[in-house]
Amino acid sequence: MILYKHKAFLITTAMLAVVFIGFAGCKKKNNLPHPDISNIVVDLHFERMEKPFMRADGGNYRQVLDSMQEQYPDFFQLLTNDILNMRSYNDSTYRIYDTLYHYMIADAYMLRLYDSVAALYTDISDVEQELETALRYYKYYFPDSLIPGFYTYVAPFVYQVVISDEVLAVELNMFMGKNFTYYSAFAANMPQYLLYRFDRSYMVVSIMRALMDGSIPDKGADANLLDEMIKEGKMMYYLDCMLPDAPDSVKIGFHTTQLDWCADNEADIWRFFAGEELFFSTRNQDKQRYIGEAPNAFGMPEGAPGRIGVWVGWQVVRKYMEQHPETTLAELFAITDGTTLLKGSGYKP
Repeated sequence: MILYKHKAFLITTAMLAVVFIGFAGCKKKNNLPHPDISNIVVDLHFERMEKPFMRADGGNYRQVLDSMQEQYPDFFQLLTNDILNMRSYNDSTYRIYDTLYHYMIADAYMLRLYDSVAALYTDISDVEQELETALRYYKYYFPDSLIPGFYTYVAPFVYQVVISDEVLAVELNMFMGKNFTYYSAFAANMPQYLLYRFDRSYMVVSIMRALMDGSIPDKGADANLLDEMIKEGKMMYYLDCMLPDAPDSVKIGFHTTQLDWCADNEADIWRFFAGEELFFSTRNQDKQRYIGEAPNAFGMPEGAPGRIGVWVGWQVVRKYMEQHPETTLAELFAITDGTTLLKGSGYKP
């Protein structure tokens, strides 16, 4: 199950780093500065692309799809080529339209799905307001970066977020809440412990992460576990900066009890990695065990959450930035060697 797609860069479920939604905070606050973004203007609006599909029927679907393709060509191409994998159909526009009709318009399952999404997402102004603030921070830190157009759509549970240079598209039916009826069938391909993340409140963090995915330099095949932990820590620190008021539990995707466990056992976690000589391991198995998705951390006590290496990397990067406040995000990202950053942080719980 692929939840994110970033151009040619794919993030599978095992790699996904999304958020846990809860009202509780966490033990550690980030103490980040709140730069002045009052003069930064972001023109944000979601184009609701699921609505044309809901209006289409057997008599007008070609006209509806013609209009969509003409008015929103970048989104239409992303939908057909990348989301629905219809690249081989490009020799026939009507073949694309007819396929979309049978699978996206006339299908009874999809019709019920559209109705469910429409009921929950009649108004998305709360999402737009939260995202607008995050994007203003994004423009503060990355003033030359271009912001894509934002779209929503409904599809048969393909991706949560898809992004290209021009378009960022959100599949709304992937944010319906963990108890959504249709997830029971969908859950056959999804571990139960991930379903609680399919919630409306994940959307903004997921979008902001998608904007940066694939853009943080790394050491490639030569990376060891520490390098990967630090890289993930940089992504988490980036989310700190984009969402300075969000609790840590929102950004890393841990239950509050898991986050508390990490804080209470920080020194023991560090000793575990050092004692097992894991930091300099280049084995993909070790990277997957401590960076990838899992219900708990391999070889550690029951309370240790999966992806605990991401949490450790986050603490190291935070400490580094605390020690070097003059460092920009771009300069931070450019440090690809985990050992160099660790030494510069002075982190030693």
